[in-house]
Amino acid sequence: MRPFRIALAVLAVGAAPLLRAETWRLDPVHTQIRFAVDHLGFSRSMGLLAIREGVLEFDPQDWHSAHVDVRIDLSSLHLGDTKWQDAVKSWQFLHVTRWPEARFTSTRVEPVDARHATVHGTLLLHGIRQPVQLAVTMNRVGNDPYSFKRTAGFAATATIRRRDFGMDKLLSAVGDEVQLDIAVEAQRVRRVAPLGEAATTDTPDTEEDNDVPAQ
Repeated sequence: MRPFRIALAVLAVGAAPLLRAETWRLDPVHTQIRFAVDHLGFSRSMGLLAIREGVLEFDPQDWHSAHVDVRIDLSSLHLGDTKWQDAVKSWQFLHVTRWPEARFTSTRVEPVDARHATVHGTLLLHGIRQPVQLAVTMNRVGNDPYSFKRTAGFAATATIRRRDFGMDKLLSAVGDEVQLDIAVEAQRVRRVAPLGEAATTDTPDTEEDNDVPAQ
């Protein structure tokens, strides 16, 4: 029996880090994607996109265990001008009627330090999947005094190329490189259904705040 007990102990120790990751639901109100793209060399046109939903598996003490899956609502595009928005939603660019959403799914995480990591993943956009890297900063983990839920906040940046996703129209007028600046808030939940299915049950949290100091 002793070898059997030793084997169980080894398995338990090996599995412990995997059990620490908790489930967090991305807050669509406080999660936004801002993008910027060159316009004829005169300026950088900016816009906003909202998410439909997103799920994060995350342990603040172990970035290696993190995993994120996010659905992005392309019809939410906001550019400050209806005519320009309609043009970007058209077949010349996003073709929203055919591909109404984009989706980012992480594949691995490379921690840099306690507050920073590189998140590698796959972005499905315009019907094409391409690898994308996000430079992520953890802003704060603590209790939200208004929702009374455990909340994590992040900032992320990335750069993608339109032509990599088959959007190669009007490259002489609208730049190829698109810079992404992403703000994320996520609330810890008790359980979560797969994206697109039933809503989750949130976990009320009253434990002591665990702020990450700014640096």
